[in-house]
Amino acid sequence: MPSASSVLLAIHVKRTDNVELKNPILSYIRETYSDREAEDAVDDLVAIQTLRNELVTSQAGSQLTAKDSYIKYYKCLTSIETRFPISNEKGNVRISFPWTDAFRPSKKTSQSNIHYEKAAVLFNVAAVISQQALQVDRATADGIKEACKLFQEAAGMFGHLKESEAAKVDNPRPVDLSPECLSMMEKLMMAQAQECVYHKAVMDKKSPGTLARLAKQAGNMYGEVSAIFNQPVVVQHFERSWVAHTKMKASLYDVNALMDQAKQYNSDTKIAFEIATLSEAFVRMQSVKALAKAVSSEMADSLKSQEEVLTLALTKAQKDNNTVYLERVPAFADVPAVQPAILVKAAPPTNLDASSENLFSGLIPDSSAKALSKYTDMVDSISREQLTALADATDAARITLKQAELPDLLEALDGAELPDLLEALDGAELPDLLEALDGVSSASVPEGLLREIEEVGSIGGPQHLQEILTEMGELRRHVEGDLSACQAALDEEAQADAGARAQYGDEWRMPTSATLAKHYWEKLHSYRSTMAQAGESDGKVIQRLRDHEALFAALTPDAAANQLPRLQAPLVSTGADPAVVVASLRRNMEGLSQLSNDRAGLEDRLKELKARDNILPKLMAAGSANTDALFERELKKYDALKADVAANVGRNAELLAAISRDAQAFKAVFEVPAWRAACEGAAGGIKTTLKTYKEVLDHLSEGLRFYMSLQEAVKQHQQQCSDYAYTRALQRDDMRQDLDRRRREAPAYMSYGGAPPPANPPYQQQQPYGGQQQQQPAYGKAAGASACRTFSAGEAAADGAAQRNKIGWFTSSCSWAP
Repeated sequence: MPSASSVLLAIHVKRTDNVELKNPILSYIRETYSDREAEDAVDDLVAIQTLRNELVTSQAGSQLTAKDSYIKYYKCLTSIETRFPISNEKGNVRISFPWTDAFRPSKKTSQSNIHYEKAAVLFNVAAVISQQALQVDRATADGIKEACKLFQEAAGMFGHLKESEAAKVDNPRPVDLSPECLSMMEKLMMAQAQECVYHKAVMDKKSPGTLARLAKQAGNMYGEVSAIFNQPVVVQHFERSWVAHTKMKASLYDVNALMDQAKQYNSDTKIAFEIATLSEAFVRMQSVKALAKAVSSEMADSLKSQEEVLTLALTKAQKDNNTVYLERVPAFADVPAVQPAILVKAAPPTNLDASSENLFSGLIPDSSAKALSKYTDMVDSISREQLTALADATDAARITLKQAELPDLLEALDGAELPDLLEALDGAELPDLLEALDGVSSASVPEGLLREIEEVGSIGGPQHLQEILTEMGELRRHVEGDLSACQAALDEEAQADAGARAQYGDEWRMPTSATLAKHYWEKLHSYRSTMAQAGESDGKVIQRLRDHEALFAALTPDAAANQLPRLQAPLVSTGADPAVVVASLRRNMEGLSQLSNDRAGLEDRLKELKARDNILPKLMAAGSANTDALFERELKKYDALKADVAANVGRNAELLAAISRDAQAFKAVFEVPAWRAACEGAAGGIKTTLKTYKEVLDHLSEGLRFYMSLQEAVKQHQQQCSDYAYTRALQRDDMRQDLDRRRREAPAYMSYGGAPPPANPPYQQQQPYGGQQQQQPAYGKAAGASACRTFSAGEAAADGAAQRNKIGWFTSSCSWAP
């Protein structure tokens, strides 16, 4: 059965239709060169056409063996790229390449762009590698190493694709070739490689501390993948199971890290840290179960054994601490965090070099191909420099605004939104000082408090408490049902015993049910008493939850901010005019927003200019002697764009300097430090609510663990009661048959003047517990012939004492009550 820890993901391949390559390229060669050169190229084009047709045909079967064919075809495309311009422009080779979206096969996109074809082929190479990784037997050490290696190769291929061919695809770009999607694929492959490293370390029996660091890194990497699914480009593109899978994996390895770290604390005899860590792991396990259920019921079921291990470990640690160590258990926030350790890296492809391919060698001199490669490198260098300058300007704006504590508050002053400043700054997290003047601001909440509130929201807030309470109720109903079944079995057996005694009178020599079933009744009453105490504790927790339900619902950033004082200008200002300061900030922020929009346009212009920059025909016409002069002329087309980038970056720096000055004035005029201090004081009520929430969560989590353990013990007791009742029934049947036989035989003996047959020895009781036990013969049979066990009073008492010792921990099971 698939389990949450064993299931990994492979990428689907893109699919295509047959495309005619040979004839359009031959027509171009005839028009551009001559018939003779076209004839020389026929064999090469036939080979390339055959290779592509085979790739289309192979789509009907397994793609696992198609990797080499894809790579060979990619090299052929590289040879075509340097010799034949493929586009819809007049005079170029017109070939349309159709490919489906890997994740939405119903969506098909066609482009007359050789880079689109190359990008689709590289995507399939990476996808096939990921599929090969899943086919490896990861139950062996060599297999899991091979899988790890393949996942790193797939990550390297996706990364190479994102930086090379995918960047040259025409717009609108298919989603599966977007930078966001390719980044997600790359990170997913890296996360799965790290997961393989973790499982290999488990096989090698590495220390728990090492395992914890590896698991923590795997969880972080899956978390990065999950975050990309929220980006606008891909948010609606993938099946929900993909999103749920990555969220589940992130949470699962977070729990694994805690469990492994707890084992390390146990080895180091740090019992208090162990309990705090296991308690946190148990709480987070509930979230993992919910996420796993969103993937499939099998995934959720596969977590039961791990949850049982976690519960037993926590119960044992708490018992050891209560009886031996007596240490104060700290809050989990005070436990040292697990430091992640990454042991994987993407493996860039090394088998894509097409220089050894001897295609069209007589058509275009090799010098032209080399010159084109040199020019392409020069253009790439210009592009990188300009894009880096634009990115640095955006980063500088983000950092400066964060340091100056400036948010998107200006629109709150008059209800008008700034032109998408946050979006223009790529989702930068901006504080909300200005917003606090006239509205609600989550940034007015102290950072540490805000983080705690967000943590509550991440696990589900009040809804999470209700879910645990519901699960406790289900477990309690199961326990009550099992206890009722125990009582029914004992009552039925007692009634049958009483009926037999009424029928046979003094002849009935079996011990009474009241004697033999005493310890079963005692244990049953003990469980019912424990359930009653637990019910009282449940009631207290439920009442506490109801009393604070509204306060718990208000544990959100916005609701918390509503409870804090707003930022206001003093009635009498001795410094700068507040209105002038705000107006200056508005003006500069609007200018900064415009520059951000302009940078996005500059990036698009640069990419478009680079995509259309095809100088192959000019190179072939110029020959090898004049390439430097040609390069100089062609590169001038980038001068105007470079000047615009420089102007944008320079103006960005000026505005940031002005915003920094205005921010200092703003903090002085509006007395921001004093406002912050007032917010800290007003946050006391929120902190109290947070503390109460965590206490209720701890009580419910401990109650859940209690009922899980109690259910297991009660089920065992139910089985014991059933076995006891069944055995007693067999014994009654034996005795009844024996008594009935003697009653029938007694008249026959008396008619012949003989003595009646001796009765079987009376039912012998065993010696008190600790004495030598005697073999009890079966009724109506030779000693030792009966297949059923005879319960004696002494034996029952001994068994009851043992059972009471075994369940002694239940008497303190209500320690979790508030």
